[in-house]
Formats: sequence, structure tokens, C-alpha cells
Amino acid sequence: MATDFGEKEREFIDGLKENTGRDLGEWMEAISGAGLVQRNDIIEWLRRNGLMFSKASWLERIHHNGGRPIYAGVPPEATPRRPPQRRREPIASEAYVPVLAGAGAKATPAASVSVPSGTPATTATAPPEDLDSLLVRAKAYRPLAQHVLGKIRQASPGATVSVRESSVAVGAPAPFAVLGITAKELRLHLALGDHPFDDVVRKGQAGGGLGKGEALTHMLVLNDARQVDARFMELLALAVAGAGG
Repeated sequence: MATDFGEKEREFIDGLKENTGRDLGEWMEAISGAGLVQRNDIIEWLRRNGLMFSKASWLERIHHNGGRPIYAGVPPEATPRRPPQRRREPIASEAYVPVLAGAGAKATPAASVSVPSGTPATTATAPPEDLDSLLVRAKAYRPLAQHVLGKIRQASPGATVSVRESSVAVGAPAPFAVLGITAKELRLHLALGDHPFDDVVRKGQAGGGLGKGEALTHMLVLNDARQVDARFMELLALAVAGAGG
């Protein structure tokens, strides 16, 4: 039986005031007042205000729908089996290699892009279907994968990002992070040098989203947005610093 997302949305909106202290109109005003535009920035701001990722994501979609419920007036039989996925910020590619773009980027072949520290990012222009087709494999972990990629971009805005068969690699010429994506879990492989291992920060595995026999030094197994915490950001910052920026 198809999920009735119209009913789920109505229940979500009806419970906002009781569960969060603000009704839908108040949340829409608060988001607008925050002055944020990008999807990931809005979701992160909402999470800092105490909302779970799923609720923050739903509010963000409603906000970008002009503050109107997405399924208002849509009969149950016409609602999809899953919520619609909005196009995210431009992620462009040439020959299956997208590079995250900075504002005002000019088109250049993605395969040749290398962004030194302090240099404006450049990118080729293309739709994000390549990344989308990979994220589809994450199934229930797709929102988490998007959240992790947003944090990586936040930590290193100018880094080259390339989509591979089952992973997203960040950094060039050698990646400092690789996010392996499956429907069972996400594996974030990081270059952390001699950083100690523990129950959370594991030793990197051969492959690691790279070529056969290659591995980054450390690995995090991710299956919950709560794992993307202060320590996660510290480890990510170490990897970025080790890569020179």
C-alpha cells in the first residue's frame, strides 16, 4: 500500500505547535527571518533549533514551496510513494565527475579542475542526475548522505568532488575523504594520518571507495544523523587540514 504523504504532512503540521512550540506560519516566518537560501543551510539552522533532520527537511521543502503545504488539496490516490526531491544547489559534472561550485563559477572541464586555497572555485555546468542516481542507492540513508556531503562542503568549500560508481570522493589530486554509499550504511573514509583508532574511528579498509588495494587511513560507519556531531566535524577538519586546506 502506498504511503499517504498527504495525511503524514497534515499530521506533521497539526503537531508542530505542540511538539516544537511554533506552528507552521511561525516556522515559515522564522526561516525567512534567518535570511538563509540554500537547502542545507536552512536544514542545519532548523536542526540547531532542536528539530530532527526529517522534520527540518520537511519544513525546508514547505518553505521553498512558498510556505504552502506540498500535498494540500491533493487526494490520497494522487500522492506519490515518496516525498518529492527538490533540486539541490548546483552540482555539475563532465564525464561523470561533478565539482561543487562556488558563486559566480565559470564553466571549465571538471576533470581538470583543481582549486588551490584562496582561489575561486570553477565548474562545468550539468544537471545533478549523476549524483542523484548514486544517492538513490542509499534509499533510507539518502537524507543522511546529503547531510554528510553538506558538512564536507562546509568544511572545505573549494574542494573538488567527484562521483564514482558507489562513492563520492573529495579532494584532488588525492582525496582526503570518500563517502561510500549503500542501502545498508554509509562509510566515510578519511585521511587522518596517525590519529588513534577506537570503536568509532576505525582503521581504513582496502578499497575505501578508491582503487583496488588503496585505502584512506581511517573510516567512520554512519547510520544515524546524530553521529554527525562535534567530534565528526573535528575529524573532518583534521582531514581537510592534512590535505592543505
